[in-house]
Amino acid sequence: MLSSDSLRVSDYAPFGAMKPHTHEDASLGVVLDGDFVEQLGSSERRYERGCVTLSPAGVTHSQNFGAKGARQIIVKPESEWLVYLADSGVRLCDAPFTHGLQFFQLGCKLLGELHRDDAVASLARESILLEIVARFGRASVAGPAARPPAWLVVARDYLHAHMSTSFSMKDVARAAGRHEIHLAREFRRYFGLSVGSYLRQARTERAAYLLRNSRFSVTVIALRCGFASHAHLCRVFKAHFGVSPSHYRTRC
Repeated sequence: MLSSDSLRVSDYAPFGAMKPHTHEDASLGVVLDGDFVEQLGSSERRYERGCVTLSPAGVTHSQNFGAKGARQIIVKPESEWLVYLADSGVRLCDAPFTHGLQFFQLGCKLLGELHRDDAVASLARESILLEIVARFGRASVAGPAARPPAWLVVARDYLHAHMSTSFSMKDVARAAGRHEIHLAREFRRYFGLSVGSYLRQARTERAAYLLRNSRFSVTVIALRCGFASHAHLCRVFKAHFGVSPSHYRTRC
């Protein structure tokens, strides 16, 4: 069973930086929000939401965080996990990383379980972590996932920029310069969700951020994030995180 000191959530300030350093133990990171650039020797990598990174022990690295800072779940992996990854063909010495919506979704589930203390919470956390490790191993061996085309990134960014307002698929398609049918098909292909489901998830994640970092009432947060009412937010939030917004705020 994973020990309590092997798992933590780390928040990094906007435009912050960490000087070159090393760790005695390997670490697995799941980026939940924000972005940052990491320097590993002569190579430079950019990580954003949905990235999973594996930092081997003793490797010198530094980070520079973007305008939103970053939030990351950091795990000290069990030795058996590292053996599994190595046996699967993952080159641990290369500090492998991958990305995908699946990792963001699993990270959100893991974050929700961190705020629960019932009899099965520990088991739930471990099972989610094992799924992350298994998917990470498969993705690392298969190679990096395909990046969405630029026009699809524009569509995704439009959803985030307008999540507090009402808009149609035609509005999103117009912003991306594509037909709605083409947009709907390619959006699901690259992001694993329909446009509507992705927007609902983005609004829920934004609500969680405001619950953690503001004093707005749940009703105000609901309206700011595009939900129809307090009750609407509560229903969607509990389905996503497993707890009510008020309970989530108290735990945070």
